[in-house]
Amino acid sequence: MKLYEFFNVPVDKKQKYDPHHADISVEEKQKMADEVFWFILDHDELHKEYVLPFIQELKNQITSPNFNKDRFTKMWMPMVSKGCKLFHKKHKLKKDPNDLFDEEMRKGLCKSIGDKFIKEIEDDVYNVKGHKV
Repeated sequence: MKLYEFFNVPVDKKQKYDPHHADISVEEKQKMADEVFWFILDHDELHKEYVLPFIQELKNQITSPNFNKDRFTKMWMPMVSKGCKLFHKKHKLKKDPNDLFDEEMRKGLCKSIGDKFIKEIEDDVYNVKGHKV
């Protein structure tokens, strides 16, 4: 086996190396999910579009006795989908974003983001009553 085959580097040196052009392992997929998770949390525009307008509604849902964690988790899918597309565009990945960020990964991201926001809202990080968002 030649070194370029072993390290998964294309023969054509002009072609940009893309570690995600082949099937990725479970560990690489988890690492990418972690990167996308932090990318979404650090992206101000996503927060302005998806979190800040609904923070009072989210707080009301969490404090409700009929709180449904599964429904709460699913409502993050539009934000996660857009975040995955922005991540794909920013890092100029070549593989199709729908293949790279499959439904299982997106659902996992929704759960992680939902859990994080539940904790932050319960800790009153956003201080909704004082409008200190």
